[in-house]
Amino acid sequence: MNNRCIVFDLDGTIYFGNRPAYKANEVIHKAKEVFKHVFFVTNNSAKTREELIEKLKSMDVDVSLDELINSGFAVAKYLAENGYNDVHCIGTDSFKTEIKSFGINIDTVEPKAVVVGYDPDFSLKDLTGILNSKLDDFKLIIANRERNYPGKDGIIMPGAGPIVSAVENALNKKTDVIVGKPNPLMLELITEGLNLKPQDICVVGDSYESDVMMAEAYGSSSVLIDKSKSHNCFTVEKLADLLELF
Repeated sequence: MNNRCIVFDLDGTIYFGNRPAYKANEVIHKAKEVFKHVFFVTNNSAKTREELIEKLKSMDVDVSLDELINSGFAVAKYLAENGYNDVHCIGTDSFKTEIKSFGINIDTVEPKAVVVGYDPDFSLKDLTGILNSKLDDFKLIIANRERNYPGKDGIIMPGAGPIVSAVENALNKKTDVIVGKPNPLMLELITEGLNLKPQDICVVGDSYESDVMMAEAYGSSSVLIDKSKSHNCFTVEKLADLLELF
C-alpha cells in the first residue's frame, strides 16, 4: 500500500448487480485519504460513463465522472485517435452513443473496423449487417472478451466473450485489438498527464484474468478479491479487508 494511485474494478468489486459491496463507500473514502489518486475502471461497455455514475449514485456509492473510465469510452477514444472514422458497431445503444460522441460514423456499408461490445440482447440477427457490408482490409476491435461477470443475486452472467466468438466465427477472423482489460490501455487513459509511473499504481479487482493481468502487463501491483485464494498473487477475501491494509 505504498502506491500513489489505487484503481478499483467495479463489477464484482465495488458492487454486485445493483447491490454495493459490504463497506464499499467506507473503503472508497478511506482510499481517498490514503492515496493521492483514486480511480475506477470497468470492462462494462453496455452503459455510458454517465449511466454508470447514475447507477453508483443509486447505491449511494461516491464516485465522480472524472474518476471513472469504462471500455466503451476507451474504445471510442481509441477509434478516434487511430483514424477509424467509419465503423460497423455491435453493442448497446449506450455503447454506440459513446462512439458517436467522438464524431465516428457507425452507419456505413464500408467500415474500416468492426467494433464489438457487450449487448445482453445480442442475437444472430446482429451478424447480418456485418456479413452484408463491404469488408476490405478492416480491423476487428473489441471492448473485451470476458467470458462472464457477476450479476444480480450472485448469478453468473455471460459476458462479451461469447459475442466476440460469434463475430470471429462469422467473419472467419481473429480479433486485432482488445481495448479493455487485460490490455492496460484504460490505465494509460485514466492516468494520462498525472506523471504516474506504473509502479505508483495498485489495481484492486475480483478477476485474475482481467484485473491482475492488466496490472502485471502495465508493471503495477494488484490486490485480488478471491475467497478461494486459488491464484498465486496478493489476495484478500472481501473488499472490506482493504480497510486493515490502508
